[in-house]
Amino acid sequence: MDGTDNMARKPVIYKVGTLKYTLPKLIFVCFWILCSYLAINLLAYKMVPTLMPVLLDRRNLTSREIALILSTIPAIINTILCPVISTISDKTRTRWGRRIPYLAVSAPFIVLFMMLIAFEPEITEFLRRSCFPGVSSDRIGFWVLAVLMSIYVTIFQVPGSIVYYVVADVVPKQFIGTFMGFSAFLGTGVTFVFNYFILDRAIAAPKFWFAVIGIFYLAAYGGLCYFVKEGEYPPVDSHIEKRKSFLSKCKEHILLYFRECYSHRIYVMLFVTGGLTQASTLCRNMFNLLFATKDLKMTPAEFGQTMAIGALISAVVVLPMGRLMDKIHPIRVFFVSGLIIIAMNAWGYFFVHDAKSFMVVGILMVLTYAIQSLSSQPMMIAIVPTAQYGQFNSANSMINSGIMVIASQLGGYCTDLFGYRMIFIWDFLLTAAASITLLIVWHDWKKRGGKENYTPPTFN
Repeated sequence: MDGTDNMARKPVIYKVGTLKYTLPKLIFVCFWILCSYLAINLLAYKMVPTLMPVLLDRRNLTSREIALILSTIPAIINTILCPVISTISDKTRTRWGRRIPYLAVSAPFIVLFMMLIAFEPEITEFLRRSCFPGVSSDRIGFWVLAVLMSIYVTIFQVPGSIVYYVVADVVPKQFIGTFMGFSAFLGTGVTFVFNYFILDRAIAAPKFWFAVIGIFYLAAYGGLCYFVKEGEYPPVDSHIEKRKSFLSKCKEHILLYFRECYSHRIYVMLFVTGGLTQASTLCRNMFNLLFATKDLKMTPAEFGQTMAIGALISAVVVLPMGRLMDKIHPIRVFFVSGLIIIAMNAWGYFFVHDAKSFMVVGILMVLTYAIQSLSSQPMMIAIVPTAQYGQFNSANSMINSGIMVIASQLGGYCTDLFGYRMIFIWDFLLTAAASITLLIVWHDWKKRGGKENYTPPTFN
């Protein structure tokens, strides 16, 4: 009887690679990964993209100049660096793992240059007085922000490329959807707090809020690097390394990279879908606040409250959606979300003319984007080879960035030409295109076995 009771009380062990977890340990690991997600969410997807258009607009820049700094330059940098960083990370083998060392080293530099962006007015004034007395403050400010943003984005490629690979390495696959549900739940909670309580204050006092979020970022990534342990990885296939010529090795690595990542239609169409989806939100991300405050005469506080309410509603929805995606394939969730976004943009273009109508569309958009975003990473994990997850993510990022380089300038040009209401037309057209390419992915996925029997195609 005692032996039977002991067996009944034996904790369940969850495995991923060489890692083994009890449930409490798995929850502890997920806690620190979630903290790192929240930190990068606040820094890269709230503070910088929300405040930078305001800071740039204060320098009287055109929409194309704003798009150049916020989208074109980052997209070019991402295209160049993300594949290199991701592939090197996949092949790194250290006692601390293949992801953690990069995250630890980059964290303080990310925060440093984020803070320098907040001090742009002081830097601009110093340069005007000491170096360029005959040049206007707006021109100097443009170049200061362009240089600082470029350096920040360059360093950001390290955590921006790598941190999302950690979950694929250390969280068991059967919990990926649930984890992403919690991530989206907390992310929308942070979005609510930021938009409702912080946005208006951050615009008025950017230095203070950049510092607060910078401290949180350092704490979150310090905890991630200290408490989350990676498992052991198989040795890197080194047959290319045996070649004598360095140039020959580089050539073989590059050719192998492109053959593995772009030889199958399902991967290419998946990457194009991601790129079009990312580009579809470009005009809204850059100009939504300006559309609300300039065209609709809303205050920043009213805009923030609208986004916050949407985030609060999203938080209620995304948690059960994460669990649902452990049972149904996320590709279906992504597709249906796209159809809803298409319909809302059509409605918004014709009927959003005041704060109330903006609130209706804004809240529904935030909710649908949250669900679509929730399904994005699980869809990638389910379709590409897990062992080369970083490499295939970087290939996805290359396509995304290539699309963004073109889309950012085209979007800025169209916004200058047609006004801020262009955000609805832009999102409608690109989301429709993304839905078409996703149907091709869906067809190839089902052809290769679907939910039960799908195996990622490989290059031979």
